Amino acid sequence: MALALFLVAAAAAAVANAAVYDPDCKWRLNVTDVDDIAHHKYSVLEDCLFYKLSKEADVMQGKPNSLMLLPPTVAAGETLEVDVQKVVVRQMWMSEVFKEMHINGYVGLSWKDRRLRWDQIDWKTDTLNIKSFGRLWVPDINSEKFQTSAQSVDYTNYQNIEARMTGNVTARLEFRMQAQCEIDYSDYPNDRKHCCFKLRSSLYKRYIKFFILSGEGECEGLDVEQIRTNWHIENSWVKKLAADDDMKAEELEICVTARRKSTTLSIELTIPVLISALLILLAPFFGKFQQQINVKMFSILLQFMCFQFLANKTPQVGFGESVPKIYIFYAFTLGVSVVSLIATVIVSAAARVVRKVPPAHRYTLLASVLNANVCCGFEEAPVTDGTSSKDASADWLQIHVALNNLMSFCAVIVYVIGAIVIAF
Repeated sequence: MALALFLVAAAAAAVANAAVYDPDCKWRLNVTDVDDIAHHKYSVLEDCLFYKLSKEADVMQGKPNSLMLLPPTVAAGETLEVDVQKVVVRQMWMSEVFKEMHINGYVGLSWKDRRLRWDQIDWKTDTLNIKSFGRLWVPDINSEKFQTSAQSVDYTNYQNIEARMTGNVTARLEFRMQAQCEIDYSDYPNDRKHCCFKLRSSLYKRYIKFFILSGEGECEGLDVEQIRTNWHIENSWVKKLAADDDMKAEELEICVTARRKSTTLSIELTIPVLISALLILLAPFFGKFQQQINVKMFSILLQFMCFQFLANKTPQVGFGESVPKIYIFYAFTLGVSVVSLIATVIVSAAARVVRKVPPAHRYTLLASVLNANVCCGFEEAPVTDGTSSKDASADWLQIHVALNNLMSFCAVIVYVIGAIVIAF
């Protein structure tokens, strides 16, 4: 008797569950506005719609789970047009050692899937949110690198997949890519990095065709408003190219040209060499030969110390074939300083020689005029006893002072012109 009652209760429960379970969501016929549906019931409605579309796709393509496994086209020779709506870069960071830029962002994509079409009047909604990209076939867009080299660093994943009743599918392809960079160290520490990476299909190389929207021709700039980095983006673009290994296949090339923003490092490297350059320019105004020699030797010592500090700031792998302008400026400053020091030492040594033969009168007059107008170095006239009429040391000293002033002036002119040429 108890067993019979249990069977009757189980049968009644089964009938009740069968009455409650509605795989086609027929209750939607009583709904006039989708906004009046509770959130959990709208989720059930989406599941019913998806399963209905999945069954129809299985019948159309003759394979179970075809909506998940097969691309949307059925005729031979058909291609899938994937529209690139925009490319957004959120974050960038640089590996100086390996010359690689790590870039995070996403690509907005859309394509047509004829299997995802329904009647809005019947299902009360014009959109269908795909809860997981594994439930729907999506273009397999990945890094162009080999799997063994890309699996540890490159990453792509579909998010926010949404289908409309017309069969249009939109999605956001999140990516984290390791881009190879060409580095221009000419303006170091404000050096430039030109970094690129490519996205392509590995299974459907000739089937997927890219179309870049809102761009000029086949090129469009990237959206970098959300980026968080210490690099200044000078230029960026996404471009459609033919694949290197298959001219009929297409791929997307995403490139970024960035300049380092390091004002403090620029000041640290520039101020010391500017001080040493100022000492070179002002050395002739310190007066006597010995004072000028001391100032120039101190300037060279300061330049060696500055260069050692600059070498400590050099990247671990160096600058490659390019030579930064600041290195050229340091070398040029050091070269001018050494030449100026050698010239002053030679003139100073020559001025100490006692000569009895006076110089030509025109040279003495020219030296007097030059020393009076240049107003640089000077030397005290040698003390004589006044008994020798052939003592011409004072006249020769005047000529040597003028010669040193003239060479110092030429060195300043050469240094200023050279600095301008290096800077620009």
